[in-house]
Amino acid sequence: MNHLLSDLFKFFASLWCAVLLIITVAIIIAAGTFIESYHGAEAAQRLIYYTPWFSIVLVLLAINLAASAISRWPWRKQHTGFLLTHLGIILILIGSLITQRFGIEGQVSIQEGESEARMTLANPVLEIFSPDSKEHFVLHYKPSVFPWSGRRKLELNSKSSVQIHVLQDFPKAVLEEAVKESAKGSPAIHFSLIGSVAQSSDWLFLDNPEKNQSAIGAAVIRFAREPLSAEKPKKKSGDEFAHLEFTLHSGKIIQVPIKESGEPKSFTLQGTKIRASIRRILRDAIVDQNKLIDRSKEWRNPAIELTLEGDGFNEQHTIFSNFPEFPTVHGMAPSASGMRITMKMAGQTDRSTSKNELRFIYNPDGLPRYQIKKGDSITDGTVEIGKQVETGWMDFKFSVDQFYHHAEVERSFSPVPLTSERPGAARVIQIELSNGNESKNLWLRQGQVERIQMDGHDWQFIYGLETQPLGFSIQLNDFLMDTDPGTNRPASFKSQVTLKDVAKGVNRDQLIQMNEPLIHRGFKVYQSAYQVTPGEPDISVFTVAQDPGIPVKYAGAIIMVFGIILLFYFKQYSTLKTSDPKMRKI
Repeated sequence: MNHLLSDLFKFFASLWCAVLLIITVAIIIAAGTFIESYHGAEAAQRLIYYTPWFSIVLVLLAINLAASAISRWPWRKQHTGFLLTHLGIILILIGSLITQRFGIEGQVSIQEGESEARMTLANPVLEIFSPDSKEHFVLHYKPSVFPWSGRRKLELNSKSSVQIHVLQDFPKAVLEEAVKESAKGSPAIHFSLIGSVAQSSDWLFLDNPEKNQSAIGAAVIRFAREPLSAEKPKKKSGDEFAHLEFTLHSGKIIQVPIKESGEPKSFTLQGTKIRASIRRILRDAIVDQNKLIDRSKEWRNPAIELTLEGDGFNEQHTIFSNFPEFPTVHGMAPSASGMRITMKMAGQTDRSTSKNELRFIYNPDGLPRYQIKKGDSITDGTVEIGKQVETGWMDFKFSVDQFYHHAEVERSFSPVPLTSERPGAARVIQIELSNGNESKNLWLRQGQVERIQMDGHDWQFIYGLETQPLGFSIQLNDFLMDTDPGTNRPASFKSQVTLKDVAKGVNRDQLIQMNEPLIHRGFKVYQSAYQVTPGEPDISVFTVAQDPGIPVKYAGAIIMVFGIILLFYFKQYSTLKTSDPKMRKI
């Protein structure tokens, strides 16, 4: 046994072992560099750098360095540089392993005036929720590095009424939509608008608030049931001041007129079991000290606060007439009602009404009619498939090449390389949801909420990223960007923030900029990116990292540099030249 241990020690202390391990590490790093160049840093980390076997190679290299140093025992003064150099490299390897095992890195995006106390990690999470059956699952999903197809079962608890299988997993993919005629579904029309300065081609769906209009420049193209009116709308008489529109997940729209008195106070939405109750009507709503108040009696910013109650949920909604794009209910969990609520004032035209508009008016008995609005004038006609029609806006012409009374959208995704910069490319998976009686397939795109109905139950899916609390919050007070003189090119960008840590009694202002991070609780917060959109608050993107291996790696680097200096100082006594008979012959 002692002989075996002695031979093993001699092997690890030998020059041949060192050469073999160094060549192995070089080959691995070369492979990692190749993978990163063609498939991105994440693929290289998951296939090479963050694997257990690469950690084992680094541990073997550290053992080789330690054995080599021990084999020189008893040490002499001239060995000092040699020993310190080996110790420094060993500490760097240990620090790297600590970083790999315990290090954390994520991102924090903050809008000006807002605070954030959680960071987003790069670990995908699949959240599944059914408001009907009360089933709720949060799965830490391990994605594929390359596009994958097959059938992989996700483990839920044993009492679950459903089974979920992953059918396809694409690290990066782009959406492809095909509109096909069906026995049911919404009316759909495909148009093209062509001019010398711009062109547009798109599908419009009649009863879908998110897909019933398109815009190009100062013109809007819509598909609607109601025609344009040349007369200015008149305010309705009586106490009615607005109506609420409830757009169900199916696309059905329910309109409920509302009076200034708040009548009706409580009502059940037709054809559903959902009950709405009006709590408050505001004429000029503003937020003051985190509370919504009525600033004046003028109808400047009308809003309604209401409660939605259904089977197993109770939600508070705030609907603004002037801002229909605002979410009516807030929070990380998706709305259990599965609907969109908007408010329109009596006699009010659509807020997005344009001076130039092309409107297709649905005709259940044939092809749609069209209306072209230019300023205050309106011309109309009947759509003819393939025929180009002058709009009167510069040299723009429109044509319709497809129209369906009932159409459905078939969605699919095509994988693209991880290094692709194609707009809209994102991580996606396709899953199969089954309960023994029925099964459905569903594409999930990272960062979006999807809903389906199966066997009379609603199911909601979120394929997102894991978040983790920081233990403190960061408030973005101001985002600052300097540009190169005489240009709009960014020269530098920085953020004025306030750090708040209630537990430690910390509340201080700090400027974060390149190479000047905020440091707190072992975290370093770096300025890494930004998002500037005209007319909207600026957004700062920070990289947040906690690396417990840094002190060990820094200490190792300092010791290694000092050891190298001593090697040159004791050159005439170098172990490599005088102490090792084999090396003296070289």
